[in-house]
Formats: sequence, C-alpha cells, structure tokens
Amino acid sequence: MDFPKPSEIDINDVSRELLIEVETLSHEVESRRPIPEDQIKKITDELTGRNVNNSSGIEGNTFTLRETKEVLKTGSIIDVGRKREAIETINLGNAIEYIQKISDERTTWSDTDIFLNVHNKLMNNLLEDSGSFRHQDVMITGAKYQPPSTEKVQYLMTEFFDALKTELESGQVAPVVIATWVHWSIARIHPFMDGNGRMARLWQDLILFGNHLTAAIIPQHSREDYYQALMSADNGKFNPLIQIVANSINDSFNVYLNVFRESDEIQDWAKEILGESNARSEQKLQLEYLNWSRKMRSLKDTFQRCANQITNQSDGSIEVQVKGFDIIAQSTWELLRSGSPAGKTWFFWLNFRKEHQHLNYCFFFGRHMSSSLDETLTEIHPSPCLLVSEESDGEAAIRLDESSDHPVTLRELLVIDDRLIRKRFDREQGELGESVYDEDIDPFKVATDMMKEVLLYRFSD
Repeated sequence: MDFPKPSEIDINDVSRELLIEVETLSHEVESRRPIPEDQIKKITDELTGRNVNNSSGIEGNTFTLRETKEVLKTGSIIDVGRKREAIETINLGNAIEYIQKISDERTTWSDTDIFLNVHNKLMNNLLEDSGSFRHQDVMITGAKYQPPSTEKVQYLMTEFFDALKTELESGQVAPVVIATWVHWSIARIHPFMDGNGRMARLWQDLILFGNHLTAAIIPQHSREDYYQALMSADNGKFNPLIQIVANSINDSFNVYLNVFRESDEIQDWAKEILGESNARSEQKLQLEYLNWSRKMRSLKDTFQRCANQITNQSDGSIEVQVKGFDIIAQSTWELLRSGSPAGKTWFFWLNFRKEHQHLNYCFFFGRHMSSSLDETLTEIHPSPCLLVSEESDGEAAIRLDESSDHPVTLRELLVIDDRLIRKRFDREQGELGESVYDEDIDPFKVATDMMKEVLLYRFSD
C-alpha cells in the first residue's frame, strides 16, 4: 500500500484559501473566550447532534437529526424496531465525548491501545470483536479500491502511527492537512470488520480538537462527493478531501459564531461602540468595516440556512450547497471603497443541482459603479458591493450586473450604514424593465427570492 506522508501532499490555491479561512474563524472564536457556560452547552449539543447524525448517516443510519438529538439526550432506545440504530447513535456520542476529553494529550493520538479502546466504545454491543483489529479479509462492494489483507493490518497501523508521530513532531504541516491524511489512512487500511468510516472521522476530529479547532462534520447528503474525494486521495490527489474537511470545519465554526451573534451582550456592545461620537477617524473606519462585514457574514449564513432547508426537504432530486470563503480583510475593503480594483475577493459559491443539471453562482466583492439610479438612495457613499456571476456546464461565466434581462433578478448587494440594499432587475416591466433598489431588505428575502428564481427559471424540465 502506497503510504504518502502529510508533508508530501501538494496543496493547491483553493485549499490554501480554505485553510486560511479555518485559521481566521478559529482566531475569531478564540477571541471570544471565555465563552459563557450556557453558550458552550448550546454549541456542544448542536455540534454533537450534527456530528453523530451525519457520520452515522453516511454509514446508513436512518435517524433524523431530531431523533438523533433525542436519543443522545435521553440515552434510551425510543423504538425497539430500530434498536441497532439507537445503539450506534449512543455509542458514537460516547466516543466523541471521550476523544474530546483526551484530545489535549498528544501521546494518545498515536497510541494503538487508545485507538482500540475508542473502537470498543464505538462498536460496543454491535460487533463481537469490538476493540480488535479484523481477523479476516474484507471487500468494499462496488469500490475499485480494496483494503489490504488481514496479515498486513497490524504492520500498516504501526507504520501509520509512526508516521503520524513523526509529522506531529516536525510541526511543519497544517493541522487540517494532517487530520485529512489521518482520515484517509484509516479508511484505506480498514483495520476493523466494521466501524472504519466512523473511526476515520473520529480520529480526524481528535487531531482537530487537539489543535484547538472544531469537528469536521461531513454532511451525509454529500456522501458521493466524499467517496469521490477519498478515491482521488488514493491516486495522490488530496485537495478534494482537504477542501471537504476544511469546509466542514468552517461550517462548524459558524455554529459558534451564530450563537455569539444571538447574544444580547454582543449586540449591546456593538451598539455602544458604534455610538461613540468622539472616536478617531481610524476607529470610525474600522467600526464601519466591522458593521459591513457583520452584515455580509449574516447574509452568507442566511444563504447557508436556506440552502440546507431546500436540500433537506428535497426528495434528493434537488441539492443546494454553499461553499464559503472568508470575508475580505479591511485593507481590501478600503481598496475597493476607494474605487481601486482588488484580487481574490470570492465570498461564497452557491451551487445548485437538479437531477443531472448544475448551475453555480459566485458571489464576489467588487466596486460599486455609480449611476443616476443612485439618486434614489439616501446617504449613499463609495462602498464595496457584492456581485454575482453565473456558471453552467460548458458555458462561459455571466455577470448578472452586466445583463439587462437575465431571469435571476439580483444584480448587486450593498451595505449603507445598517441597511442591506439590493439592486435588482425589475421583471414586471418586461423587456423595457430597468434596475431598481430595494432599501433595507431582509437577507432572508434576498436568499429566498434568488433561489426561487434559479429553480423556477434556470433549469429545464
């Protein structure tokens, strides 16, 4: 079995951007510590529920998120007809709790006995030889890759833990890359008769927790992309898997940030700071940027929640995903604000799949181009705006702000003071339609209007 080391993995530009976003969100969460106990409980319950539900779901567990949370909360089997699924849920919850407790002890990360102990917790009352390496060869149905023979398992696991220990001691590789490599290595060695996927994701999270990051919860509805990424890693191409793990970490960090945003204390603090009339001009500019970035982050979070709802409530024929990048830095914001161009301003991608059709929308920051229409707005000033381009299979990208009659009416998004402003094409005026501004619009309406238009007007039946 070819066993590349984390330090040998080639990282592309997209992966680097996502690793930077992980670091940025991590610092943002760390800056909020100490986190109040009630917020910690809310975050922990939400993330553990999601983690158990998705990791088990990838392996075929049919519990809904609500059912998963109920079983984790009560520790009881609510339906005797689904006893095995309940035990899987309880065991995985216990295993996650255990690795969180030991994550700061780095010696445990490459300890075979600890590894087997976690498997025993995971497969207790589910597998006769839980906590033991497999005793016979196994086949993965329908997969090109097949696990190594039984007699090689012990040797490969020793080699794996030795390589992990060496890479950790070197300190040269990003924790997310090491966690991704750990995930792939365990999945490919396939050391157990059952529970290999869950163990791969558990040990991945152990590395992440120990590096003050958060769980990479891979959505069960992305199972096919996930399996494809594992197969790409088999061929030495780790970037798809790294990107799935990094995006999943960022989604988990956003659970933290959403809880923080709900805090009255934070809201009162922001109002107090923004109300300082004697602040120096530099402070005022910084506060304006913070307010702007908070609005934009809220907009992206709203798109994420709406996308999740569509995907979760669909029969599987429609899927909407948000792949996010970090907000632009204040220096880039100021550059755009002054009317100068700037590079690397992607904010997020909104990806639609309906049956075998795909449409992708890139939301990126650019310069607001003033026009006579601006006279209808109050207190407008030079400001960066959020623009949108559309990409479809085999077609060149289209910028919506450069189209006079595109069926998706969104053209541009601005923040003026505390107001979110939408510029859109007025479809009701037909072919003679013009752009109009919607002042102080709700982010939810922006997201739902756009998704509705994409699904109704941009896909062929």
